[in-house]
Amino acid sequence: MLDSPLREAPRNQRASVIPLKQESSMLDWLRLSGRLIARDIHDTDSREDVEVISDFLGVDDGIGDTDYDDDDDVIAEED
Repeated sequence: MLDSPLREAPRNQRASVIPLKQESSMLDWLRLSGRLIARDIHDTDSREDVEVISDFLGVDDGIGDTDYDDDDDVIAEED
């Protein structure tokens, strides 16, 4: 198996660096193959986002209404 992707190297030696192929980059390949799709640039109104968030902030969801502190329920015994 001379063309095997696996090879054995001693542990105490540095691994050899895989040489860079001087072909095109991944971005160039995507452009040339037609797989790179341009984004639609549109301005979003940030006020719409603020209104949506404020709708959530104004809602009473009941979190924090439950009293888990049992100290008030204990009746002190009198002598």
